[in-house]
Amino acid sequence: MPTNYKQSAKLLGLANLLRVAGDDQMERKGQVLILLVEHALSFQDYKAASMHCQELMTTGYSKSWEVCSQLGQSEGYHDLGMRQELLAFALTHCPPSAIEALLGVSSSLQTQILYQAVNYQFLPSEGGENVNISGPSSLISKDIEDETNVSSSQSADLLYWTTSKTMKVLSNTTMTTKAMLHAVSDGQWWKRSLTYLRPLHGQEFGGVLKSGHAENATVEKQGCHPFYESLIADPYVAESEISYGSYQHNSLESFAEVLLRTQKLTETKSEGKDLLPTTEVLLQLASDALPNDMALSLAYLLALPQVVDANKCFEKQLHSALSLQLASYYYSLQIYARLAPCFKDKCHPLYRAFKAKLLSKRRLSTLEIEERAQSLGLFETLKTSPEALYEHMVKYVYPSIEGRDHQRLLYYFTLLENCGCSEVVKHAVKPETHIRLLKKFKAVAPGLNYKKLIDENENPLETLEPILTSQNILSISKLAPKIPKKDGSVLSPSSIYTVWLQKLFWNGDHHLIKKIPETMDEWLHAYDMCSKYLDRLDPDDIVTFIDEITFSSKAVTKDSNAVPLLSYDEQEWQEGDTGGRVIVLPVETRIDVTKKAIKAVKHLSEKSRKKASENDMEDAGSPSVAYEETLNHLQQSLAHLETLTHSFITYLKNSEQDTLQKYGYLYDLSRSEKEKIHDQAVAMCIDGQPLEMIQQLLQVAVGDLGLSPKDIVQCAIKKIVCTLSQTKASCPLSYQGIGNVLTRTLVQWNPYVCLDVLCQNNIAKQHIQSPLLLD
Repeated sequence: MPTNYKQSAKLLGLANLLRVAGDDQMERKGQVLILLVEHALSFQDYKAASMHCQELMTTGYSKSWEVCSQLGQSEGYHDLGMRQELLAFALTHCPPSAIEALLGVSSSLQTQILYQAVNYQFLPSEGGENVNISGPSSLISKDIEDETNVSSSQSADLLYWTTSKTMKVLSNTTMTTKAMLHAVSDGQWWKRSLTYLRPLHGQEFGGVLKSGHAENATVEKQGCHPFYESLIADPYVAESEISYGSYQHNSLESFAEVLLRTQKLTETKSEGKDLLPTTEVLLQLASDALPNDMALSLAYLLALPQVVDANKCFEKQLHSALSLQLASYYYSLQIYARLAPCFKDKCHPLYRAFKAKLLSKRRLSTLEIEERAQSLGLFETLKTSPEALYEHMVKYVYPSIEGRDHQRLLYYFTLLENCGCSEVVKHAVKPETHIRLLKKFKAVAPGLNYKKLIDENENPLETLEPILTSQNILSISKLAPKIPKKDGSVLSPSSIYTVWLQKLFWNGDHHLIKKIPETMDEWLHAYDMCSKYLDRLDPDDIVTFIDEITFSSKAVTKDSNAVPLLSYDEQEWQEGDTGGRVIVLPVETRIDVTKKAIKAVKHLSEKSRKKASENDMEDAGSPSVAYEETLNHLQQSLAHLETLTHSFITYLKNSEQDTLQKYGYLYDLSRSEKEKIHDQAVAMCIDGQPLEMIQQLLQVAVGDLGLSPKDIVQCAIKKIVCTLSQTKASCPLSYQGIGNVLTRTLVQWNPYVCLDVLCQNNIAKQHIQSPLLLD
């Protein structure tokens, strides 16, 4: 019979008996219901078809999308809400090839619903029109009835409602039917709509955004959705939004929202050709949303076609602090949006300056700077011009970073490396090397002034010395080949160990030498501790270390008051206060240290010789040859130290005259080196010391220096004459006075030698008023 499609229960029972679709009951039920829907549609029995489609949607039978689509597109079926749900289900389960067509139908249906809803709002005030309002009227009444029963319905109903709403949003992006758009695009229709909007009245559409305004009408608090409540300090959340005890979804929209959706669907259909006036609608929505949701209100304002139109909204609001800040923020965003395209290809200078400003802010941690730069996406633009970035950073940023701020320096060099500045860096040390050094120094030497370490005008060893300890010496020595020196070369691990051993010997260490030595035994113990590291030193550095602890000013004396000293390099006296000296290292201790060092060097030399023989190394530059030179140097030092007990040197050191003490001190430091002994003898001669004293000094010194008193006198005269002749313009002494000084100084030794030297240096006889020389 034609009406058998109404007897679904019997047909399903028959299908079970016939085992349709085998044992798959869902498939069996789905196939039967699809047949029933098709027969119902053929007889235009939309009620039966709708009932069967709802059952199919409830079971989630995806193959029923086609019959659901057919019912959704049936113009004779006037339940527009159900038609939307049917199309939403069809869109969810249809193949990709059917999506476009279904989107078009769904969009047309949505436009029809909105259009009729707007017309339905007109009728009470205009006395009615020849418009079919049964659709929207039944839709509205159905929505209200459905919402009233949500709390008692099954959870599945809510799921399907959510799905349909989601698909409504999706359907906004397609075309609408020509007939509906022809009515919607009618000029008079829009005119009546906007007229009705001014002022917005009636609550038939719910007035969703207006509800609850009284509590925050003055906009003293920032309104927000409950989801964002925890992100805002002291927010305002509408009471209707936070009461979930008897929650009911409110699907009613304000008239302005319905009108806006209708306008946008129209523009979509015309692909942007028919731009309908939306200014008043957006302004009304922004004003309504401001007390409850400030972010939503701002979104409406940003959608305005003209920026100045926002003034109308702001003028209507009470001038609270928040409303004024919102206005300021709105115009800032608009300015940014319009200026950004102008700087699309010129952002590099702006980002460069901003990055420099961030790095120069000491109140910001490096982590905060990194996060800001990352969030703002500065790096991609900075990478476009590495050379400009490097020059800017070197000029403005690097000087502002403190040398001990390793974290900030690490980020500085990481930025240069990541932005491709390595190729434009003019220094030998590239950013990649700086990054490796800083990571290590940050861990083992946080107090290091890294900027001073890599400064071309500074001595890197002097910079490293204060932070070297027994705990970090190994790690830092491994970094030596990456640390540049003034001459462009790099440090060696040996040089760093040398500096540390000197510091260890004199100042001790918290782990190795916990107390600064005072007695002879303590000094020897300090040396023994240092000698354990001699194998880490190159032969030349062993000499440097041993000379530091046996022939430096620290080794010879500890001044309680400064005394006149002679600079061997500048060949001039540096005058100071006189005072006694306190011996730090006794001569016996220095001798013992030198003997221990000689023994250690012999052992290292033998070890090196064996290793060289194993490797067939016999060239002159082999380590064993260098150790031989070191050994000769130490033996010279030992021989010199043994002369310090000579009666003449003892006399000088124990003299009550500061000048004689000074001579003893300078001889002690000289190591009997020819140049230093020569300089000291000349200085004594200039001071007017007896020739016999100079003779004794030359005899006590170790080795054959090849110096005679005559050589010393001649050199002293030449030095004085040369010095005074170079400064005669500003020298208060006349040549007559010079001759008198030389006469008083040298006449006691040999006047003929003195005269011979003066004549050789073109000092005229008439300038010398000494009777002895004139005769």
